[in-house]
Amino acid sequence: MSEKKFSGCGCGSVQPEEVKQSSSDIKKPIGTVIKKQTENWYLPYMDKKTKGIEVEEQKSPVAVFYCAGASNVGQSTMLGSVQAANNVGYDKASLLCLASISAKLANITNGAKNAKGIVAIDGCPMSCAKKTLKAFGFEADRHIIVSKDLGVSKNFDLNSATDLEKISAAVESAVLEVYEK
Repeated sequence: MSEKKFSGCGCGSVQPEEVKQSSSDIKKPIGTVIKKQTENWYLPYMDKKTKGIEVEEQKSPVAVFYCAGASNVGQSTMLGSVQAANNVGYDKASLLCLASISAKLANITNGAKNAKGIVAIDGCPMSCAKKTLKAFGFEADRHIIVSKDLGVSKNFDLNSATDLEKISAAVESAVLEVYEK
């Protein structure tokens, strides 16, 4: 089994990967082999739907928006969110572009509207991701502030990948909580 660590924007095709189920997947017995989508398929799918191109209907994942701000915790929200989506699979989590919400791009706003739910990840209490979503009519089902909720100290070293495992685990937990509701 090979797993991609960072899948980019998701413009490529979906490539299911067989994985052994962990104890965090509560609906099926441990040891069951399941298919996990390893690329961010939801964006091209929503782009086609928005353009009126016929697509095979699929169950929507949870939309994940992260701040990617100009600090260690902002940059770590992006890296931790990518790691979390790779871990839970893109059938459960789709990384969507926060800037596209304020730019009112149809495929992203439709993706957010049709998602199973929304998780917003912010680096600091300024809560740019949550506030941007709210300004355009979206409410996060779960909101994580890395510096406050996870106790990661904010600094302005943009090359610091601070506490990625802790952030990734929190994002995974939030995604699975929203997905299972």
